[in-house]
Amino acid sequence: MVVFVLIVYDVPADRTRHYRKMLRRRLEHVQYSVFYGDVTPGLLTEIKHDIEEMIEPDDSVLVFEAERVGAVDVTTYGDSDEPGNRFT
Repeated sequence: MVVFVLIVYDVPADRTRHYRKMLRRRLEHVQYSVFYGDVTPGLLTEIKHDIEEMIEPDDSVLVFEAERVGAVDVTTYGDSDEPGNRFT
């Protein structure tokens, strides 16, 4: 089984590198604080555990999950590349 996940964070500037480093190892980096990908339930559990370990009171992290992989359509507008091309 594979799960689609979208993770968005809003954290103080001095902490962004911590989240970016952890998430970049496992997901596609689509915008500055936005990551997505298809993961196993076990990997999703690991990601959530890592977030819980590093979260601080001023941090905000949203994890969106969908069990139907491929059920999400992406349309880009403006000065943006196709997902996965910008930060790799």
